[in-house]
Amino acid sequence: MPATRVTTTFASPAGGWSAAIALALTLLLAALLVWWSVQPPAALPASAARERFSAGRAMADLHVLAATPRATGTLGHIRARNYLAARLTALGFGVHFDRFALPPGKAARLTKRGGPAATTGVNIVAIRPGLDQAAPAVLVMAHYDSVWGSPGAADDGFGLATALETARAIGPDRPQRDFIILLTDGEEIGLAGARHAFAPTPLDGPLTSRIGVAINLEARGGGGRAMMFQTSAGNAGLIRFYAAHVASPATNSLAVSIYQRLPNSTDLTAALDRGIIGYNFAPIDNPALYHSPLSTADRIDPRTLQHMGSQTLDLVRGLLTARQLPERGGDMVFSDVLGLVTLAYPAPAGWAVILASALVLAAAAARQRGQWTAAQIGGGALDGVAAVLLLAGLLTLLHILSFGTGAGDYYDRLAALPTFELEAALAAGAVLALLLVRRPASAFGRGLGFALLPLAVAAAAQLVLPGATPPLAWPLLFAGLSLLLTSLIPDANGRISGAIAAALAIPWLAFLASYAHFGLLAIGTSAPAVVAPLLLPALALLGPLIRPLPRRLALRVATAFLLGAVGIAGIVRFDARAASVPVYEETR
Repeated sequence: MPATRVTTTFASPAGGWSAAIALALTLLLAALLVWWSVQPPAALPASAARERFSAGRAMADLHVLAATPRATGTLGHIRARNYLAARLTALGFGVHFDRFALPPGKAARLTKRGGPAATTGVNIVAIRPGLDQAAPAVLVMAHYDSVWGSPGAADDGFGLATALETARAIGPDRPQRDFIILLTDGEEIGLAGARHAFAPTPLDGPLTSRIGVAINLEARGGGGRAMMFQTSAGNAGLIRFYAAHVASPATNSLAVSIYQRLPNSTDLTAALDRGIIGYNFAPIDNPALYHSPLSTADRIDPRTLQHMGSQTLDLVRGLLTARQLPERGGDMVFSDVLGLVTLAYPAPAGWAVILASALVLAAAAARQRGQWTAAQIGGGALDGVAAVLLLAGLLTLLHILSFGTGAGDYYDRLAALPTFELEAALAAGAVLALLLVRRPASAFGRGLGFALLPLAVAAAAQLVLPGATPPLAWPLLFAGLSLLLTSLIPDANGRISGAIAAALAIPWLAFLASYAHFGLLAIGTSAPAVVAPLLLPALALLGPLIRPLPRRLALRVATAFLLGAVGIAGIVRFDARAASVPVYEETR
């Protein structure tokens, strides 16, 4: 008796209308899920258990530290230094000031921005000795200066308050190894304090010889989840430790891989240049507060402080008690999944994920033989390429409409980034609506074409930048499973297959949207089109739900989305200059 082949239409009898409703509900649920996933955890009150990190307690420090601006050499800077030293002394640290001469160029940069004519910087070095003086120490870093005219509650009040509350939560007992807190001066004028601290000169003995792992705490915004966005090279040990100890993660190897190739720098740069391994954290949401005169303690999100602090405390507590600290090794491919767990594996293992995706897609194609042709698959792939290029073009045009073609005011554009995210979402909606216009000869063939395209891109990324593969390969694997499962189930009207496709798509669409969210916040002021390739795996997930609507209706929906995006861009373009722009920008 011949084997029975199961086919599915991926649509109910109502055709495109039913699929369009399923598509809309899938996108809505994915949007709600990603919104939930990018929210920081609830802030713990000051009454929280002693061993917990409490944003309520840390906020008390932040209100004091961010009462006035703290540019190097100002009265607010001196007051902050004395407060920090007193707090660390009360927490059982031996504290001393390490004074250094500001290089002339950095001192000139301070006065150019409106600051005082300071010639000396002062680092705060605090040490709580461990039981094993020979063991490599754990270092937590932050900078206590702010830019001229900014109270610096975000940059870097977040880091200062996190360091103090972490030290308190660790408790007075002597740890296994030394716990060092380094609060640097002059970071805002070119890493002056960090360059001095990690210069090959003695600081209670060479500082670089005492540090096993460094954790730097920075900020480029006043809200959202605190991202672990940078590690030292050869991060296998560091990432395994992070995945095992951090309960509420926010990190991915794409961000780390890209940041390693950028000319940007933080205080951690000085430590990495001396061969120290470590982590770098920063929140980047609510970017209007970056270097802003509005960056007060009342305007930052305590939940963000809670998230940065909980990650820091998890790591510091684990590192201080570890028998052996992480060591430099190979690089890892990794990502948190909706802030719930960190998945990580060695870079070469990424080929296994890509191979598994290819095998699943091949199995689905075999089950549906006769339901597709090579030309239909090619047509789906071309539709995917066209959609990505169209989205990239729309994002570029919307960026020009919003901000103009010149460099513009960087900080004014930062303030508009959340609005630009809405423009980008509407542009993506317009592209998806256009895909509902054309009636393909084979829905399965086009869906397979959608999936093969990110498979090829993931394989190319695995060759040149393995850290970039999670947003390509991981959703693709589940898109392939969706095609395979629906091919195995007798489903004449497509309701079951649609439900399966939606269930598998929703979490991974949210996963991709979280990448787009952080990507636009990180580089949306200059190159928003770089997030367009995320549409490739999204289309692979949505393939079974993308069914044609009446041409006129689909075009009207696309037009409405596009007009909405253009209208918002016009509002951004002609809006008044943001009140959050730094005061020193006016004198540049």
